[in-house]
Amino acid sequence: MANDKIFISAGDLSGEIHASNLVKEIKNINPLCRISAVGGDNLKSVADKFLEDIVSINAFGFLPLKQIFYLKKVLKKLESYFIKERPDKAVLVDYYGFHIFVARLAKKLNIPVYYYISPQVWASRGGRIKKLAETVRKMLVIFPFEEKLYRNSGVDAVFVGNPLIDRVPEKRSFKVSNQPVIGLFPGSRRSVVSRHIPVILETARILKEEMNTKFVMFSVFGSTVFDLPEYIELETSGDFEKRKSVDFAICPSGTVSLENALMGIPMVVMYKLSYFNYFFMKAIIKIKYAAIVNILAGRSIVPEFIQFDAKPQKIASSVLEQLKVQNYMPKVEKLLAFRKMLGTPGVSRRVAEIILENRQ
Repeated sequence: MANDKIFISAGDLSGEIHASNLVKEIKNINPLCRISAVGGDNLKSVADKFLEDIVSINAFGFLPLKQIFYLKKVLKKLESYFIKERPDKAVLVDYYGFHIFVARLAKKLNIPVYYYISPQVWASRGGRIKKLAETVRKMLVIFPFEEKLYRNSGVDAVFVGNPLIDRVPEKRSFKVSNQPVIGLFPGSRRSVVSRHIPVILETARILKEEMNTKFVMFSVFGSTVFDLPEYIELETSGDFEKRKSVDFAICPSGTVSLENALMGIPMVVMYKLSYFNYFFMKAIIKIKYAAIVNILAGRSIVPEFIQFDAKPQKIASSVLEQLKVQNYMPKVEKLLAFRKMLGTPGVSRRVAEIILENRQ
């Protein structure tokens, strides 16, 4: 068994969790493999050599100069590291804006690049596929339609399944009680949370007046970013046990919405960007929906309230409508169907095997 040296990089929290699980599987297959990483705390805990933290800078959308200079500094450090250590392979997880430069650097130094979890090139800026084709040896994609998209563009791609299948448990019991539990999910980026919290808290206040309900705020930031009224419980653990008690969710359009779908939790999706980022994204986005559930289905499965439409009264009305008995269980059944669409368990293991078998 070769003593492979593998570099892995992830730039945001959700991608980094999948990256750390991949590292564990690589180590299970080849205990002699030496892993160097750029990422955050999750990768730091499993890598043999941790090079730099890029998750904590919370880079998203158009970056301030301070973050741009920092990422350039990291890139320069990686260039020196690649030249000196010569890793056998580089594995990049999502986060296109930074990783395309890492991919070009690795390609220049003849280090094979494996890209795990595709950037959402199908949503906007399709020209990025060509740039990835120039640098990436293999794309390991997590949505079934992505494999054909890349192959049609000349990129060696394989659908490996969605890693959330392994992380997200199935919720076995579904029944709206006289006191439903509503999960509140403000997001995983501080800049996003600051825009979502006022809308979410006002929505909860309206719902509290309309019905007897419990609220649980799921936030990785704890109480350091916002103050909660006494009727909202705070959950910071990040595991899924508490979420099993949730009957309905108010959440952003990213990973958490797909997690809720896999658990069969009906929801409304909301999202607010800065004005600049919103109008820029509106100009380049070429898909109809924001929530991945709706994108995969090709139709509206969960209601979306984006930017100026994200008004507390409208969101609250949608929640009340979907909690009606005649609407609730049909929605649960539609959401649970997504588990079959997204592959079979063992995703991190399959990805690790592909990376280790494809030797230079």
